[in-house]
Amino acid sequence: INTKLDATDRTKSVVASRLRVMGVSPDIVEEMAKVDISIVISHCEALVNWIPDYIGNDFSIKDITIYSKCGNEVNGLETLQLLTPNVDVITLPNVGRCDHTYAYFIKEHYKSVEKDTNGNDIVMFLKDNSRRRGAYPPIDLLLSYVSRSGFACLTPPICHHPLCEEDIYAASMQHSREYLLENFALPEYSRTSREKNEAFLTDKYSSLKHWKEEMGFVLPDSETMPVCYNGLFTAQKKQFLNQPEEVWENMVDSLSRADNLMEGHFAERMWASILSDNDEESAKAVDEVLSPHIGLITKKRESNPLKGQVYMYKNVQVTQNEEP
Repeated sequence: INTKLDATDRTKSVVASRLRVMGVSPDIVEEMAKVDISIVISHCEALVNWIPDYIGNDFSIKDITIYSKCGNEVNGLETLQLLTPNVDVITLPNVGRCDHTYAYFIKEHYKSVEKDTNGNDIVMFLKDNSRRRGAYPPIDLLLSYVSRSGFACLTPPICHHPLCEEDIYAASMQHSREYLLENFALPEYSRTSREKNEAFLTDKYSSLKHWKEEMGFVLPDSETMPVCYNGLFTAQKKQFLNQPEEVWENMVDSLSRADNLMEGHFAERMWASILSDNDEESAKAVDEVLSPHIGLITKKRESNPLKGQVYMYKNVQVTQNEEP
C-alpha cells in the first residue's frame, strides 16, 4: 500500500499510524523530553506492576492518576512510584468500566488544555490488567505514533476470519462507517463471572449511531473510521479539544448508568475516532489509501462484536515510502 500522498505531514502520519506501517522516530527520546507524559489507570483488582515494566527507563513520566473503582487495594502501587513520585489514587463509583474513567478524566482536565502551551503533552489511558500485552507495540514505537498523529492504540487489530490463517486477509484498525454505526449493538456481555447483565441493555439507545448522535460527537465525513479495542490507548491532550466540552459531560453521564453496560461497548468503538484528528483531509486520505486493497468488510449479524471491521488483502506489501 502506497502511503505517499499529496497531503500534509500530519495527514501522512495519521495514515501510516492507522495502517501500523510507521517506524520509530530516531529522535523520539529527545522529542518526549520536551513534553509531559501522564498516565491514567482504571483500576479494579489486577496488579499494576506491568506498567513500569512496559514504560521502561527511557521516558520521564510526570504524574500518574489511578481511579480505583472496585474497593480494592492497588497492588503494585510502589512500582508505579519508581516512574514518578506524583501518584494519586482517586476513588470513583464502580460504573462504566474504563470508558467512564477516561471520559471523567478528560472532563475534569478539559479546561486546562491549551493547544499552544500543553497541547502536545501526552496522556496514556491504561487498565490495570495487561491482557494481550505481548501484542503491544514497544513504548518507543507507541510514542512515535502518538507524537506524529495525535492518537495511538496499544492493541493491534485481531483477525478472526479463517482466511487470515491462510495469509489472504489481514485485519485492519479501520471499520466501515456504514456497518459499524448503523446498527451495531450487543445483547449481553460476560467475559468474567463478576459481570452481570441485568442492567446491560437500555431502551434509551437503539444502536451505536443513536448513542453517537446523543453524545454530540464531531466526526469527519468518511467511508471508514478507526476503532481501538480493549480500552488501552494514548493521545495528545489537544485531541481532547476535538470534541466540545459538553460531549465529555454527556459521556460521563451516559456511562454512569451501570457497571456492565451497552454504552461502554459503544464508547470502546468511538475512542479512536473522537480522539483522532477530525479534519476531512486526514479521514479521506485513509480511505484513499485503504479502499483499493479492501478484501472483506464484516457485515453480517448485528451482534457481531467486530461488526464493520475492514480486512485487507495481506499479499499487498505495506510500506511507508516517505518519512512523515
